[in-house]
Amino acid sequence: MPALALLRAQIESRIPSAFAPMRRPETPRILTGIAGVDSLTEGGIPMQALSEICGSGKTTVLLSLLAQASRQHYCALVDARDSFDPETAKAAGADFSRLLWVRCGKSRQKLPPLEQAFKVADMLLQSSGFGLIAVDLGDIGEKALRKVPLSSWFRFSRVVENQPTALVFLERQPHATSCARLVLQLSTASANIAGNLLTGFTLHADVVRTREKKHAQSAAASFLVKTQWA
Repeated sequence: MPALALLRAQIESRIPSAFAPMRRPETPRILTGIAGVDSLTEGGIPMQALSEICGSGKTTVLLSLLAQASRQHYCALVDARDSFDPETAKAAGADFSRLLWVRCGKSRQKLPPLEQAFKVADMLLQSSGFGLIAVDLGDIGEKALRKVPLSSWFRFSRVVENQPTALVFLERQPHATSCARLVLQLSTASANIAGNLLTGFTLHADVVRTREKKHAQSAAASFLVKTQWA
């Protein structure tokens, strides 16, 4: 027996699993409640990770995500521009007894809304008490977001890796680059109207980044979302 093979056999006799391939534990996920998105993302939004949901339709996904997540987790929404509509969220099924809504720009601090949102998100992450922390930056100007240093996104991604939390940023365009485990880009493809009533609309979704699976091209799907009153 060659010396290398003999050495391997000796090691395996003492440590049987020494050369077994390492299997990464499956990342826990939170379903969004939208079948097309959950299928496309292979199970929903990953926990212990930073994700970005961008484009037209992100609020629809946010409301459904809050409704799903608040069934099992305490959730926090950091509302950078105070644009969240609680009545719509309630109609979507969000459990407000498990939801902390932080409205930036309402305190006496003179910090800009974006800086407030980042500081609050950091505090909530450090508390380790939330299964979902959503940071809505959709109404923050692109010019301000482009000035956020990569080190800020990197710090968020590193901190959340050690927390049982899904950290989700909602923006018009993605900015966290390689710091995000999942980037979901949305757009509205068409609207369904019955008479004068909007009954639903078709969303187009692209997974433009994921660490879970390598795609030769970005994965994409279109799906119908019905309105609450349809």
